[in-house]
Amino acid sequence: MTRAVRLLAPAKVNLSLEVLGVRDDGYHALRSVVATIDLADRVRVAASTRLDVRVRPDPGAAPEAELTRRAVEALAAATARPAAAHIRVAKRIPVAAGLGGGSSDAGAKLRGLARIWRTDADLRHVGASVGSDVPFFASGARVALVEGRGELVRELPPPVPALWIVLVRVAARLRTAAVFAALRPDEWSGGAATDAIARAFADGTIAPATIRAQARNDLLAAATRVCREIGEARLIAGSKGVTLHLSGSGPSLFTVADSRSDALRLTRILRRQGLDARSHEVGPTERAVRASAVLLPSTGGRIE
Repeated sequence: MTRAVRLLAPAKVNLSLEVLGVRDDGYHALRSVVATIDLADRVRVAASTRLDVRVRPDPGAAPEAELTRRAVEALAAATARPAAAHIRVAKRIPVAAGLGGGSSDAGAKLRGLARIWRTDADLRHVGASVGSDVPFFASGARVALVEGRGELVRELPPPVPALWIVLVRVAARLRTAAVFAALRPDEWSGGAATDAIARAFADGTIAPATIRAQARNDLLAAATRVCREIGEARLIAGSKGVTLHLSGSGPSLFTVADSRSDALRLTRILRRQGLDARSHEVGPTERAVRASAVLLPSTGGRIE
């Protein structure tokens, strides 16, 4: 049995997110193109006789700890094993920011436990019982078309050449449930924008201009109503000719750059306006994520 596994749990952005309606189970039916970026938490999973989880620095958010326990318990139930594991997480992804940090950690834990327990369980299926974003992260895909309430994941080819965004972090925490509660039926769409972006990834023609032309997030208006800081950041960026798109249910925002150098230029512009802006690669290799994790300043978290 493998005794310990170390993994990176990357953040994600939704290059598009469309709400198609409400399902019979009460969840909203979604269609989204999701991509990882080179910002990641570090996760260590080891064998244990009990469930022992520590997250540093403490995110101060109960859902993060709950996702961890649910991930371990779900895989344990699927493989008829005790829900026991030694888990350590060093956080870099902001909490409740629309970047999927807790879900990415849960997906990494599932992949790590699968290696330790030497099981070939369907991690996407297991992840669907944990959280809507977990199947994507459990799949290990860098870019994917995600549908349903998140349980349907179709991996897409990563971009060549590399795509770059500038991520703007908004100093607020936003509950996904609050945003969906504020969503109005007239803000739903048909999924055409997401389909256009997915096709461009699939046929290898994806380009910054394609994403800018088709980028859509049906949660933007609802999230802005719940969190005024989103609208304020978009107005500030807009005054400099920069359009910011919402990732997930927010509050994190991003703009698509033409290249790495353009991302650095846009970062400087936005920072001069007082925004917390940082450039990131979209759909990076694990090596690129690992290199970025080394270069990023520490938040105080460490793996023990």
